[in-house]
Amino acid sequence: MSKDNLFTKKLKKQIIYINDSIESYFNRFGFFVASVRKRGLSRNDRVILGIAIVFILTLSYFLIPTMYNKNIIRAEIKNQIFKKYNIDIKFDEDLKYGLLPKPHFISKNSFIIREKNNIADIGKLKIFISLDKFFSFNTVEIRDLIFQNTDFNFYKDDINFFKDLLKTEPNANKIVIKKSNIFFKDDNDEVLFLNKIYNSKYYYDSNNLENILTAKIEIFKIPFKLTVKNDKFNKQFFTKLNSKLIRLNLENYFNYENEKTDGILDVIFVNKNTSIDYLIKENSLNFSSLDKKNPFNGKIDFKPFYFYANFKYTGLSTKNFFKEESILLDLIKSEIFNNINLNIDVDLNVTDITNIDELNELFFKLKIENGNISPSDTNIMWKDDLKITLVESLFINDQDEVRLIGKILIDIKDVNDFFRSFQIKKDFRKEIKQFQIDFNYNFNSKQISFDNVKIDNNSDEKLDDFINNFNLQEKRIFNKITFKNFVNDFFKAYAG
Repeated sequence: MSKDNLFTKKLKKQIIYINDSIESYFNRFGFFVASVRKRGLSRNDRVILGIAIVFILTLSYFLIPTMYNKNIIRAEIKNQIFKKYNIDIKFDEDLKYGLLPKPHFISKNSFIIREKNNIADIGKLKIFISLDKFFSFNTVEIRDLIFQNTDFNFYKDDINFFKDLLKTEPNANKIVIKKSNIFFKDDNDEVLFLNKIYNSKYYYDSNNLENILTAKIEIFKIPFKLTVKNDKFNKQFFTKLNSKLIRLNLENYFNYENEKTDGILDVIFVNKNTSIDYLIKENSLNFSSLDKKNPFNGKIDFKPFYFYANFKYTGLSTKNFFKEESILLDLIKSEIFNNINLNIDVDLNVTDITNIDELNELFFKLKIENGNISPSDTNIMWKDDLKITLVESLFINDQDEVRLIGKILIDIKDVNDFFRSFQIKKDFRKEIKQFQIDFNYNFNSKQISFDNVKIDNNSDEKLDDFINNFNLQEKRIFNKITFKNFVNDFFKAYAG
């Protein structure tokens, strides 16, 4: 049997089945009508019939927009969005009508145009419409807008898109942005950094008479909550940005009618509150603290991006840096610095280390460039006897384990006072001017290992054996007692 005959037979069977189904339906309907004529409608039948009629009429009303002229409706929606929010939408495909959860039109592959440039590719746009104008054919009134899977491509001036949105005239509707990204680019079209938007909502607060933008975002892999409010009467923006992960909370007011943008920023960082005076210029931001006891200042250049800050403290504990839940380790684990466009220089000067009496005059230098995090050139004094410097050092984050590797260079100014401090026996004391040693410290296990020790630029076989035996030990954790014992055993091995 040929394939054509087989297909013809299957088609005939299908047509017969459809005809039988239609005939069966009308037979049952005819039987129902005949039954009604014969015995009349019961009370239950009348209730069911009434509900059915109401349902059919309601459904028919909600389906009226399916008969609209799609071109006219598309132009109507485009004009209303532009009029309400000053957002120019370009639709690349026909709109589709959706009924649930409430009547709306759906657009896929549309765009936002600003000053003739495409600044956003919209994966999916839902335009909810008013329910009371369905009989006004080819006329709709838009309500809420939902942008999903939208990629915003912002250059320097495009950030005003959200600023202008907050200045629009109040209305009862809202704009929601879900699962979207903002790519901030430089003039060479290179991505400076990525801002992920998990859920953002713009709306008008009728109680406080403010346009409000709230958002759950992620910047450099750090989650933030953002709130921006526009007080139109006082021409003032209030901005709040906080992150539990890095224990940061920022609050700021500024008047957007001033010719220059300056103000005071309140910062809560690791449970410490401070106020920052800032001034925004064309391509940079200068800032300084109002705290005279622990002052700091810095600058941010926007093109190319560069951050510099200089902090001064009269007293600080090393636990703030190197304990397991320290802010520095939290930032490294978050991979916030793994961005080739991020360039940071931070200098920290501390005159007194509060938790270790012998340590003082810390100069901590953190340099971040091309994703590398280096504290090289960091130095600290042990009393007035030793200057300890980190050389060729680097933070490494590997599978949530943070390690610091590098070289320790120790310049000795008063070796005898150092020997007395550690109670080194006189038989083990030798004149030393400098020694250096490579190290690898694991912040998770709090263990350290050493290698390539040199004293006055000379290697020593006995010291190499001592270091190798130390590295083979299971417990390589230092506290005051174990460190003192290590130093004594070190000079004992060196003395032979």
